[in-house]
Amino acid sequence: MAAVKTGKATKLGIAPNVASRVVWEARRQLRLTGAGAVIGVASAMLALLAQWHATQLEQQQAALTAQLNTAARTAATPRAPVVTTASGVAAFFNHLPPHDMIPDQLKELVRVAQQSGIPLSKAEYKPEQDASAGFLRYRITLPVKADFANVQSFLITALQTLPTLTLESVTFKREQIEAGDVEARIQFVLLVRRQEERR
Repeated sequence: MAAVKTGKATKLGIAPNVASRVVWEARRQLRLTGAGAVIGVASAMLALLAQWHATQLEQQQAALTAQLNTAARTAATPRAPVVTTASGVAAFFNHLPPHDMIPDQLKELVRVAQQSGIPLSKAEYKPEQDASAGFLRYRITLPVKADFANVQSFLITALQTLPTLTLESVTFKREQIEAGDVEARIQFVLLVRRQEERR
């Protein structure tokens, strides 16, 4: 392995008259191409520089706009109150309709069924008391025969219209594959406040 000499400074092979040569070459090119071409090239380079700078500014503006929008949404979002068990249970009971409104809730369910094209020929209603709960479960069983799309629309609309209505189960049966209608047995549970829980 050759030893490295450290005593001498490394010399670059650059001619001593480089600066004067560059100036001479620039003058020669200016004479050959003319001042108009040089001005055109310089203008094109300035235009590219301006375009790059404008792009950088647009990117910064988009980032700042996104940050401002995020900050505005965060500031506009209301602080959710801390829910304790007691306040959550109280809110649940306040959300339930009173016992006296069962007929109105059932009328609304019938209205939604008619609107969805579901004929209700019969229905079973059964209240279920739970001593440990402060509410009443009102079980509703509806045997229906209709087009599947209508049954689906009825289920979705009923659950959206009556917030304390829950779908416990639904079963479908079709006698033949080519039959348009399905037989469905729908079981809803309507939650209401018990009479003694009236507020």
